[in-house]
Amino acid sequence: MSALAIAPKPALGVRLTNRVAVFDVDPDDYESLSDHFAYRPPNYRFTYSYINGGDGYKRLLQRSRVAAGLFLDRLKEIEKHFSVVLTDERTSMRLRPYSDRAPGYLRPYQQEALEVMTHASTTGGLLLNATGTGKTRIAGAYFRRIGGNGVFVCDELALLEQSRRSIEETLEEEVGVVGKSLFAPRRITVATVQTLAKHSRRPEFQRWFRSVDAMIIDEVHVALNRRNIDVVKTVKPLAVFGLTATLELQKDHVRLPAIALCGPVLYEYSLERGVKEGYLASGVVVSLRFADPLKGVAPAYKSYAKGEEITVPAGSTAAEYRHRVTLNKARNDLVESLVREGAKRNRRTVVLVEQKVHLAVLSHRLRNVKHAALSGAVPSEDRLKAMKAMDAGKLQVILASRVFAKGVDVKSVDFIVDATGLPGRNGAVQRYGRGARPDGAKKLLYVDVSDAGNDFAGAAKSRVSALRSTGTPVVEVMWKGDASKVFDAVL
Repeated sequence: MSALAIAPKPALGVRLTNRVAVFDVDPDDYESLSDHFAYRPPNYRFTYSYINGGDGYKRLLQRSRVAAGLFLDRLKEIEKHFSVVLTDERTSMRLRPYSDRAPGYLRPYQQEALEVMTHASTTGGLLLNATGTGKTRIAGAYFRRIGGNGVFVCDELALLEQSRRSIEETLEEEVGVVGKSLFAPRRITVATVQTLAKHSRRPEFQRWFRSVDAMIIDEVHVALNRRNIDVVKTVKPLAVFGLTATLELQKDHVRLPAIALCGPVLYEYSLERGVKEGYLASGVVVSLRFADPLKGVAPAYKSYAKGEEITVPAGSTAAEYRHRVTLNKARNDLVESLVREGAKRNRRTVVLVEQKVHLAVLSHRLRNVKHAALSGAVPSEDRLKAMKAMDAGKLQVILASRVFAKGVDVKSVDFIVDATGLPGRNGAVQRYGRGARPDGAKKLLYVDVSDAGNDFAGAAKSRVSALRSTGTPVVEVMWKGDASKVFDAVL
């Protein structure tokens, strides 16, 4: 009996540089290779190409090339189907000898992250570290290791100065700034992605870009857009790293673009592990079910976009949000009651909202309670003063818009009310993580105002599910008008 002949794998030549992998493949095998770098985005069935007979896939293999990080991530799977001949032309980064500046300079997990970043300095990759575990310190430590130039990219102008100070403290050298009408790069520079994209064609920017060896993108989960991708292509650093607390890697439309932008997942340090090892505070989540008493369709209202008055249609998502979240009296009664009860119990409280209008509504309600109302419109210096005041025990309540999800660092906060009503698993975990920084023996109480009976009930379920997945205990409580019972249910 003769053994069945096994067909040889098709040949695949690969020339790998720091940023791209270029393929030499038979045209007949090109489509099967492309399948390894393809995904269907959400709602692909409604896209023009799918409606007109396409397959709905977004293909990242273009003109026989794909991002280097994505190739490295998929290499083992590709080798099952192709005979790969790899020519590695990546340039190694110049690294300084490692020397710890002092005992305790880095926590053990931060040292682990630094080591994997150092080993990945020819391409880069993703670091998934829980909020509060010192991602900017890890970035500063890596910049200490490299011999060339680096840039730390912020998503928002509001975070520029805060990031600069944090990295400068770790780096122990002056950090440059590009953004906020400043162009003052140094060996290591903090920049906003908006500034890099806007001025990428200017000669002084292009000269600086050519000197950049390493790029670290903060909050990479919100950076998966064309602007960031174009900036990386323009700068062409040897290595790109992405930092985030949360990334929904089980979703192809999130995982593949993130890996294409930076590289494979290099390191993960979860909230659950941080709590277990004592680097993050333990906590409990209360899913406070709010039965919305409002009936009917939300009315239309006037708004402004780019200085022009517009009418937001009745019943639209924006109108519903304004009606049932921002201006909902019963819902705001709930939030106010929680804050006042927290004050009685000497809790250092942060209330999270989405819109500045909501911020103003709650601020007015709590006008006889000493508090600070923080948004992106508030100068970073004033936000920093409010944070320091809370940590010093001089301020008990902070009301904050979305800036809190990224830019507020208050170690002493032990009570958070999430009144945003927003969808998004990443955002929920990110907001919780802002209260997980340890401060003595504190235990964080996190109340999610979980809408029921309206269009935002699904978002509430998604948030609570995400928080439960971190290993944090979740207790469901029905709101019956008594804030003291919410505390008593878990304390």
